[in-house]
Order: sequence, then structure tokens, then C-alpha cells
Amino acid sequence: MSSLEQLASKAILAQSGLEGTKAVHPIVANKIVTSTNMKVGAYTIAAQPVAPCLLSVKNTVVDTADTMGTITFVGTDINGDVLTEVVTPVADTTVYTTNEFASVTSATGAGWVIGGITEDTIIIGVADTIAGDGFYFSAIQVLAQAVVASQTNKIGSTVAQLSDFTALPVGIYPTKVTKIALTSGEAIGILASI
Repeated sequence: MSSLEQLASKAILAQSGLEGTKAVHPIVANKIVTSTNMKVGAYTIAAQPVAPCLLSVKNTVVDTADTMGTITFVGTDINGDVLTEVVTPVADTTVYTTNEFASVTSATGAGWVIGGITEDTIIIGVADTIAGDGFYFSAIQVLAQAVVASQTNKIGSTVAQLSDFTALPVGIYPTKVTKIALTSGEAIGILASI
């Protein structure tokens, strides 16, 4: 083997060492907390995220908008480190955490005040999947037919809009996507470094 071929092998191995995978699962609006009345205190955690993701908080006004207060999430990040974030719900709107949670230990309401006769309701779910800093999805391998809600491409790249398809059949799709949301299906994002 020539030295040029050896260098090429090392380059390929080095590049492979920077790549990884990240699960991309459908958005489930009530994955963490199913529909319940807003309150001051701890919400019952129904299930855990399948992969690190943003959490969604959706408020529904029942009669008169309540004073929202805040919800404090405690859990872990992709590295297993403790992660805490405070989110302020908005009337009849879905808001998201800024951090991705790999697990949720607790969700605790504070400062909430009823605005009418009946409490507003709230659901907490899992949102879209975002590539970590310095990475993008170089390919999406669809494991179960998927419908893509939205995607954000790596700056400076032009790739097919996966959301233009009615559904993505099982297969591999080259991309340069930094954020992807599925409404259904299951996929693995192959991460490459920027």
C-alpha cells in the first residue's frame, strides 16, 4: 500500500470517528405529562423521551386564561448530567424548552393562579430533534415510514426538503439538516461534524 493510500485510510477513519447517530422519533404532544389541570406542585410524569429532545408545553384555556406562572423541569442531558430549565407557558400556545432532555425527573408548577371557574389544562410532550453544536445530520435512515413536519438545513447548504414528501419510505436520505421534526415514523440521524 502506498503512503498516499495509507493517508487516505487514516483520513477516512478519523472522519468516521467524528460521526455518530441520534434517534429521530415522532413528536408526541403528551408523552411526558398527559392532559391535566394546571396547578402549583408536581405533575405526574407519564413516560420518558426515547432520545434527547426539546420538551413541549401546551396550554389550553378552558374559560378564562389563568395566570401561567412557570414550570420547572429537572432531568438529565445527553451526557447524563443534571439539567434544570424553567419554562413559562403561554395561553393557548405551545412553547418549548431551549435544552434537550434525555430524561425528565420532575415537572413542577409554581405561581399559577386560576383565572375563571375552571383551571386551564396543560400537556407536556417531546418535540423535534436537533443536532448538537458542531454537527449536522449527514443522512437520515428511515426505519419505519416517516412524515417530516419540518427541517432546518445547515447554513450554506442546499438539500432536498424532506417535508415536501407525503411520506418517506424506509431507506436512507442524504441531508445536511441541523434540525428535524417528524409527525410520525422513526429514523436514525447519522451525525457528521461541521
